[in-house]
Amino acid sequence: MKSGVLTGLCATVLGFFLMVPLARLFDAMNWAVFNTWGLAHGSFVFAWPMLAYVSFYLLRMLIPTLRGRGQSH
Repeated sequence: MKSGVLTGLCATVLGFFLMVPLARLFDAMNWAVFNTWGLAHGSFVFAWPMLAYVSFYLLRMLIPTLRGRGQSH
């Protein structure tokens, strides 16, 4: 499996699991949109891709083997 595909799959799963701390933060701060109720009623459509994109970038930056050959950063 190519490193980009593996990184994409890992980032998608990590983005899904990062919605839990995001919801807890928004619940604790009494903020709307990404709290637990908001995520359960549709705002996960916006949160999940954003968290997956950030996870993808961080995985490629922090784990050199996921960058692939010939890519230094």
